[in-house]
Amino acid sequence: MKSILHEQRRSSIAAAAVTILLGLTLVWWPSGSVRLLCILLGFAVFVTGIIYLLGWVAKRRESYPMVLLLPGVVLCAIGVWLMTNPESVVILIQYIFGAILIFHGVVDLQGAVVLMKQSWARWWLDLALGALTVALGALILINPFGTFSALIMLIGGALIFDGISDLYIIWRLSRAFRQVERELNDDQSDW
Repeated sequence: MKSILHEQRRSSIAAAAVTILLGLTLVWWPSGSVRLLCILLGFAVFVTGIIYLLGWVAKRRESYPMVLLLPGVVLCAIGVWLMTNPESVVILIQYIFGAILIFHGVVDLQGAVVLMKQSWARWWLDLALGALTVALGALILINPFGTFSALIMLIGGALIFDGISDLYIIWRLSRAFRQVERELNDDQSDW
């Protein structure tokens, strides 16, 4: 179980770092080539999928559930589609980024619930960060700004926020799991 958590942590940190870098690119270069953005996004999604697939292959002999292979396959397929058809994605960019942020926000909310169940201090902060990420994703889907450049800058800022809040939540969850593990080890040593 410990190795599964470490693998998940590493892939989550990599995804958060890619999200932050992508967000910074969008904020600083909003009028740049959307085609390049789609190719970079496709590559990042593809690499994330490969990380999931490699994690599954490495753990397959340990009865790693087949259902955990599905996110890697889906992410790889989406990544290839984005890299090979960037022109068709331009119309969908608002919806793609909105959906990604909502997905990340839901994952963050799940992490906050884990912290709440562990009676971890300030779990509500993690809950608020997850809810804000979902709200930013919804705002992007609505696009009240009207201009494509403003939307791209909003997406970039939201991705930076999402990546940073993901890193914070990963750090908090790691601490919570280590604390539970220490408590279990202490209980076992008392026997």
